[in-house]
This record gives sequence, C-alpha cells and structure tokens, in this order.
Amino acid sequence: MEYSNAHRAQLWGRANRQSGWRRLGMAVVTAVLTLGVALSATSSAAPVSDYELAQAAPFNQVERYPVEPLPSSPSFRPNGGWIGRLILPSESEYADSPGDWVWFEVWHSPDNEPNLLRRTLKLTWQPTEANQTYVDSVSRNLAFNRRAEQALEQGTIVPERLNGRQQVGPLQSLAGARPNDDVTVRLFDDHTELGRERGEYVLRTDLEPLQITGREYGLVKLIEPNTRVEASFPPACPGVRPCPKEYFWAQHFNPDTGDFSGPIETLRIPQQPILNGERFVSNIRQLTTSPAGRAGWYVYGSRDAEGVFTVQALKPRVLVQLDPDDQVAGLKPGLDYIDQQNWANVARRKGMVQKVLVGGRNGGGRNGGGRNGEEGAIAPWRLGDRALVIHLFGGIGGDNPEATPGGTVTGHFAYGLAEVVREPIAQELQLQLLYQQLYAHNPSGIVAGAHDWTAYMGDMQRGWLGLRPVSDVVVKLDALTTPFEFGDTTVSLFDALLTQAQGLAARYRTGDGTGLAAATPAAASVQDSNQALYLAIEAMQRQIRTDPAIAAWLEAHPDSPELARLGQLEAVGKALETMLTPYGVVRPNWNNDADTLAGIAPTEGFQLTRGVVSALLSWRTMMPRWGHDEVARVLLENGAQLWFLRTNLVGGDDPRVEPIPPTNLFGLMPTVGRSVQRLTDAVVTRPSGVRVGLAGLGLGLYAAAALRLGRRNGFLHRQIDLANFPAVGLHSLRLFLVPALVEEILFRVLLLPHPLEAVSAPRWLFLAVVSGGAFGLWHWLLGKTLRRSAQATFCDPRFLLLAGGLGLLLTLLYGLTGSLWLVVTVHWLVAVVWIYGLGGRQRLPHLEAGQRPAIHLPGWGS
Repeated sequence: MEYSNAHRAQLWGRANRQSGWRRLGMAVVTAVLTLGVALSATSSAAPVSDYELAQAAPFNQVERYPVEPLPSSPSFRPNGGWIGRLILPSESEYADSPGDWVWFEVWHSPDNEPNLLRRTLKLTWQPTEANQTYVDSVSRNLAFNRRAEQALEQGTIVPERLNGRQQVGPLQSLAGARPNDDVTVRLFDDHTELGRERGEYVLRTDLEPLQITGREYGLVKLIEPNTRVEASFPPACPGVRPCPKEYFWAQHFNPDTGDFSGPIETLRIPQQPILNGERFVSNIRQLTTSPAGRAGWYVYGSRDAEGVFTVQALKPRVLVQLDPDDQVAGLKPGLDYIDQQNWANVARRKGMVQKVLVGGRNGGGRNGGGRNGEEGAIAPWRLGDRALVIHLFGGIGGDNPEATPGGTVTGHFAYGLAEVVREPIAQELQLQLLYQQLYAHNPSGIVAGAHDWTAYMGDMQRGWLGLRPVSDVVVKLDALTTPFEFGDTTVSLFDALLTQAQGLAARYRTGDGTGLAAATPAAASVQDSNQALYLAIEAMQRQIRTDPAIAAWLEAHPDSPELARLGQLEAVGKALETMLTPYGVVRPNWNNDADTLAGIAPTEGFQLTRGVVSALLSWRTMMPRWGHDEVARVLLENGAQLWFLRTNLVGGDDPRVEPIPPTNLFGLMPTVGRSVQRLTDAVVTRPSGVRVGLAGLGLGLYAAAALRLGRRNGFLHRQIDLANFPAVGLHSLRLFLVPALVEEILFRVLLLPHPLEAVSAPRWLFLAVVSGGAFGLWHWLLGKTLRRSAQATFCDPRFLLLAGGLGLLLTLLYGLTGSLWLVVTVHWLVAVVWIYGLGGRQRLPHLEAGQRPAIHLPGWGS
C-alpha cells in the first residue's frame, strides 16, 4: 500500500510519544523475546533436501504422467477449469519478450477444448495499471547473498534457477521456485482471459495462480488392498515389515444414489520415501481402517502410462462437510475452548478428525439443546458464503520427535480463505479451503503463495495432513467476510487480503532479491500474515472513507444496513489493531511498501537486530500459537462464528510419531509456559482510560477506608518526611521495582489467571483467595526472617490488615483489567505515601534518616 510522508510522520510521532510504562513494558519482554529468537531458528537442513529425496521416486515426477484428455464421468472430475503446470522461460526468451510471464502447460481448460490440450501458452498479467504497479513493486533483481548460498548447500530449496536474473516478477518467482518445472496450478476462471498475441494464444490473469495437486479427483471408499496386482513391496515404510502394498480396491461415490455404490477400480497410493530425520510425510499403513475415512476420501492425482490412477493427495470428506461433531455456545465457553480445549489431549486424538462449531446462536452438542440447536447454528452457512481461515500446525512427538528447545513448539501460522460450495460429485454443501502461505524457504519445496488445501495439507509428497496436528479456524463474521455493496462499488476483505498476501508471498519467494527468506521473530509467518490482514483491513476502511462514489451512495442511503456493517467493521478493525499492535505503535515496515518486508533488507537478508525491535511492536503475534488464539478470541468477542477443523496425523498410521500441540514459550512445561504467557499478557495489556479510572476509584475507596482504620487503631499518622529529597526520589524509584513490580508479578500475575484465560468464576475466586493468603503470609514471613529488624511492623496485625486490604484491591483490579502496570502503580503509590507521608519510614528501622536506602530482597520498604 502507498502511504504519504505525512502519514508516515504521524505514525512515527505516535511511536516517539509513547509513555514510560510502554517503554518499560518493552524492556521487560526483551529478555523473553531474545529467547524466542533462539527458539525460532530452525536447525540446519541436510545436504540432500527432502525435495530431492522425494523426487528420486518416479511416481513423484510430474513428467511420468502423460497429458491426456480428462475423463468425462461422474466418477472423476477435472481439478478445476484452467489447470496445468508452470514452466520457467529461458533468459533468452525473456530477452525477446520482456515482462513478467511464464509458460503454462495446459492440462485442462474451462471449455475442455482439445486443441489447447498439451500446448504451452504464454501466461501473463492483464494489461491494467493496477497489475503493472503491483508487478513493478514486487519485482526484484535476484542475486544470492552468502546466506542463500549456504542454505542451498545445506539442502534448502531456494530459487537457484533465478539467481542472477534481473527484475524477477511474481509469475517468474512462482515458476522458478523449485529446481524442476513442477509447480502445478489452477487459474482463477473469473480472473483469467484467453486472447491472442502475435497470432498465438495467450492467457492473461489479474490474480496469482493457485497451487494445486493432481489433474483430476474423485470421491471413493477404500475397501482393501488389491493383492492381485503383481508389484514389489515398497522398500521403506513406518512400522514392521513387510510394507503394505500400494494398490487398493476403491469404490466410487454414486451421485444418483448418494452412497458408495459406484464403480470399483484399482487405485495406486504410493508409499512415499523416507526423508531426512527418518520420517515419512505420509504413509499407507492401515489406511483403509482410518477413522478419518468414515465418510470417504477425496483422491487427487493423475493417470500413469498404464492408465492407473495414482493418488497424489488425499482429503477426508468428513473434514469439509457442514456438520460439526460438537458445538460450544456462549462467549465464556468459547474462550475456554480456544484457550484450553482446542489442543487438549492431542496424543489421544491421533488419526482423528474433529469439527467443533464455536459461537453458535443456539445451544447444541455438549452445551445445549441437541440437534435442533445445532441446526440453528449451522443455518447461516449458505451456498456462496465466504469466511476467513486461521491456520496453525503443531509438532512431531513420539519415538522419533523433532526438537522442542526449552519445551517450545513454535508451529506455523497462516491465513486463508474459505467458501461454501456445492461439491459436484457428492452434491452437498462443503467448505472449500485455500491458504495464503507466507512460507520461508525450506527443504521440502513448499512454495510461498496461494495454496489449495490439497497442495499444502493433502499432498502426499510434502503435505502436513499425516505428519502434524493442524487447527484450521474458519471464521464467519459478516463485516469481514461479506463484501460491501455501495451501488456499483464493491469492497471486499477477500480481495484486499489476496492483494496484500500475494505481494508478500512474491517477495518471500525471492527473499526480496537476496535469494533466501528465513524465519526470525520479526520475519516469520505469523508476523507477516498479520501484516497482510492488518493492511487489508486498513485498505478496506481507507477505500470506504475516501471513495467519492461510496460517500455519495452512503449520503443518499442513510438507512442502509451497510452503515451498521461499517460500524461492526470499525469495531473489529480497532480490536484487531489493539491486539496486533499491543504498544499502540504500528510497526514501521507494516506501513512501508518500499524496500523492506518484515525485516528483509535488499542486500543483507533478514535483519535480526532490527527484527527484535519490530517484534516488540507486535509482541502478541510473535509466536504462532499466540497469534492463532488471540485473533480467534478477538473475532469471537465481536460476534463471529468459528469452525475449528482439527486433524491429528490423519491417514496411514506411523507408530513412531505422535502429534504434539503448538505452544507458547516453554509450553511443554505447563507451569513455566503458563506463567510466561500470563506475564506477557499482563505486560502488553494497555491501561486504557476506563481502566485508569477504575484503578483511581478503587485506590480512592481503599485510601478512605485505610486512613480511617489506621488512624483509629493508631498505626497511621501524618508525618511528611521529604528532607533528603534526592534520596527520597531514588528510593521511590526503587520502590516501583521492589516491592511493587516484583510482588505484583509473584502474587497477582503468576498466581491469577489473566482475563484472557476466561476461567470459571469459582476457580478464579479460589485462586484469588490463594493469592491474597500468599500475599499476607509473605509479609509475615518477611518479618520473621529477612526483615527481623522490622518484625514489629511486618507481624503487627494492624499492618497485616491494611496489607490484606491492599492485596484485595489489587486482586480485584487485576481480575478486571489484566494490566500489570495498573496494579504496580497502585501498589507503588500506596507504599510511597505510607513510607514518606504516614509514618512508615519510622516503622522500618533499616531506613535510617538521611542514609541512602539499600535494596535487599522483596518486601515493604526494601
């Protein structure tokens, strides 16, 4: 997006005017962020990449499948209208015809014209000013830096065929992303035109092609292995030998009867080779008995030279059907599901698919009125409805686990888009999912860009369906997912998100010219995906505010329902901005469309030093799990319905691996991980005006009660002690750190659930009692041990009564606001006033008159 210099200056002005508490908050989490930097670094890849190991198997080579007319039958359907593979032109071809274009080998066309089959057509952009601006903004001269060369030597798939080329555009970077011409795609029919140029056919698009797997697809029930086919056993597979054979009897779905009574044929489902780490991305052991196949499997693939359909991707039908296994109604239960239940007991769910609808209007499932309530919640999902997708995958555990440094499983985050479609074979409404993957260069050959579900999840060569647990949250919220109609003008978040995400993905593919996009806390999937969402919402709101045609239409239609939707959009936008920018400062690179992308510099690759600062400005989204849960929470609180689609190592069974959930920092150490999350949530919760007012009211009520009680029992008396003002100022500063900050972290933040955790009232009250008791006991023990000189004060029932009242106030304030800085400030003010205004210094013998106070251990008057 383009931003004026004045707007940039305004943003930086906001950054420079941040108050002291924000700067202190940034300092507090810097140490944790630094640890996150180390945890986010991936281990060095093996010299031979997973992509090369997979490509050594003939069934994974795209050239092994002859391009033939696709069958016109109810059993198999083409995998789209315009489908084919991208072929990178030579440098001489670009010299003859400059611009961003690639060859497109036609596998199928919308009208199934036979004269186009097998032809390689030129694929380029539609000649519009917007497309030219986009291409110019993301095209890069590509020259590998030292880190890109090292990554290539270590087995990372980087765009080596593009190294040294000038002005590499988004189509070129997509076609040249892998060593071979095997990026297979589907063009968006509504955005593609077939024309002629110099007497030759040419395809023009205004949207980046969608990566897919397979030329055709069918819906089948896997019956049993076909032992009649004479074929050798696969050389390697998970589990005991011999390996299962690769040929299966499969019965097709019959659209006429609505069941699996169609033709029976033999399919080949190859056992994928073993990759680095001695792991299999997918496998076929016990595939026919997988619980995920209870409603059948969508099989995507191509026919080999013998005409046998070879499965290249699998999708469980049950995953995309519009019937949840369970429903969670109500805000509090929904927040609890996001925080606690979504990833609970993952190991016991291995091989299973779960679908939970959260935020339905009526009760159902475990929370309410059975099937009728469930249907009431499903009813709003209709043909053509669109939704936002929040994607997160977890880790690999079991006997052959991946590393979890510090008990942290970072996972991977992405956004995507979903649409309710009528699937033509089953003739039922389903969710069609695609991802906008901002994916760093990797050993598997996963390419940043738009992916169909089958290409990213179901692909048996590189998809994550069978190896990692995954949570896809499908979000239906009218203001975000339904286009705005202002007369002849349409404004859509989908269009804005596609535009933002495809630009970021193009720059990922080239490393912004360096040849390498690697993950750091400020240049990672979760950060940049949220950059795309943030800018998409900004773009929508800006267009609505500044378009004269929209303004005129709104003025002429003051009673239009679109006005109410605009209000909802504004509320959601503000809530997301608060979450994405916890310090109130927009990351500079989020509003800069010049030469940087999330910490990538044109010549030096990802900049870790600058990345830590950027990550601080969007702390909540540094870890994928935080980003996933927080965005889901914000949208649920704003009235969204959420489908949680969960897969847990689905397909064949690998007994050596188990699913483990993605975590926040130290998440596999429950106590430590929860404490770190509570601390960071408390640090980044800004004390808004309402919260400050609430704290002031509480402090006033406490002061009135404490003064009356303390004067009556003789413990408090007015005594101003400011003679040595420099010493008083220094000691007051120390009091902010000890006891105020230290004690609030220990007795409030670490012991009490943050409001975002949405725990039940009885549990919170129990923990509040524990917190208050620990707070009082701490001061009594302090007098008995480390502060014996002040034992008469710390063990005085009058002091303990006042301290208990303060603890109660601080507990209530923290429970209502969740802000560490509010309770620390209140605690500090009470301590300073007592010591220097109400006789407290005379009751603390270690604070001698005129002597600079010394800090020892936490306690009142340290």
